[in-house]
Amino acid sequence: MNYDIKIRGDESDNGLLEFDRLSKITQTTKEIATKALMLKLRGFSDITPDSNLKKALEIRMQSLRGSKLEGTDMLLDCDEYEKTLKNFQNDLFNSTENILQLTPMALVINTFRSALLDGEDKNDLDKPLLKSLLKFKKNFVSDKEVFCFSNRQSIPEIEVRLEDFKKIEVLEDSIPEPKKIIINGQLDEVKISKSKLGLITEDGIVNVFANDTAIIEGILKFIGKEVTISGMANFKPSGQLSYVEIEQYSEPGMNDNFFSKKPNAMNAEQQILFQLKSGKKANPLSDIIGKWPGDETDEEFEKMLKELD
Repeated sequence: MNYDIKIRGDESDNGLLEFDRLSKITQTTKEIATKALMLKLRGFSDITPDSNLKKALEIRMQSLRGSKLEGTDMLLDCDEYEKTLKNFQNDLFNSTENILQLTPMALVINTFRSALLDGEDKNDLDKPLLKSLLKFKKNFVSDKEVFCFSNRQSIPEIEVRLEDFKKIEVLEDSIPEPKKIIINGQLDEVKISKSKLGLITEDGIVNVFANDTAIIEGILKFIGKEVTISGMANFKPSGQLSYVEIEQYSEPGMNDNFFSKKPNAMNAEQQILFQLKSGKKANPLSDIIGKWPGDETDEEFEKMLKELD
């Protein structure tokens, strides 16, 4: 499927693309495509893709042309995921959102749209992916330039200007930083990834994963059973829990049901920033009450860990 990246507007560089700049554009675009796919497949973007995903991440340049009058045009080609994600199709067909008709460049376009347009779903973003969008800012040589990403069929195009990155910065800043939590529930295997599991809690399923293969191999004995997990909670732009990176796990204790709620990590300042930006509330402070699991001090958290032993 064909896609275009068009660069317009800078008088001194219009239609001319220096080699180093071309390399930077391709690298940052590929990074966005890769992290967007990881977010779709695994629920978080900052993870290295498996080798069997290499084909699914390919973006090929068919042509590159430029002129002083019309700027620079790149014609790109990439395959739909239904051709390149065959090993994942059974899981993807059963997912709430079928991504098999999309491509790497479609995810790049959708990611910029999610970040820049108010009506788009912000939960298609996470903090590492937004940081990759911000890297694209370095591809601009002047504030007059416009990058236009388009598809010749069904994906709406998006124009990106230098000033747009201020909006992305605000959105990235509004996402809560990762925080330590303890959470309890029944462990369930998610077939789409060997390293991603689901924890069934009273408030729903929580995505959990580990980069350490020893942790994954060890925790699998709890499949279908109750387990208590401590780790780093990562959050969506809405402040909702996105996933937990497992650091420790153990058989549940008598009081572990207290930790089975999904934490909401937004502090007062972050809720004000996010909700006012979204136009949802004039005074979000009226809803900020109580103490969620995960709001403990480091000393309280260490005490909880000792009680798990």
